[in-house]
Amino acid sequence: MAAGLVTLDRIKNTPYLENIQSLGQALRSGMAGVADKWGVGLRQTGPVTMPMFLFDNDPDLRKGYLWCSEMASRGIYMHPFHNMFISNALTMADIEETLAAADGAFKALVAAGSELQPNTRLALTA
Repeated sequence: MAAGLVTLDRIKNTPYLENIQSLGQALRSGMAGVADKWGVGLRQTGPVTMPMFLFDNDPDLRKGYLWCSEMASRGIYMHPFHNMFISNALTMADIEETLAAADGAFKALVAAGSELQPNTRLALTA
């Protein structure tokens, strides 16, 4: 209970919410720019503090898994089909590092090209 009260106090009396919203918006805007640079159709859902990245024409998540694997190989953990959470411990330098990793991951995604054609038998249904 005490930890919860301290957390609520910090949320109320520090720029916590503004900080995570600013970081989330920077990530969202930057990710859109990097995806556009590589011609990748990227959809972003959720509030900026809980982003989820999905790819156009990716019903069986092949693109998402490859991209997340490429991000992990660059030291950044992303989830291929679930919202993530922006932490107040993140810094703008962390966002910049994430976007630099995304640049390489999008390049790898484009290079994979036809390997990533969806298998409609495996496609997830909404």
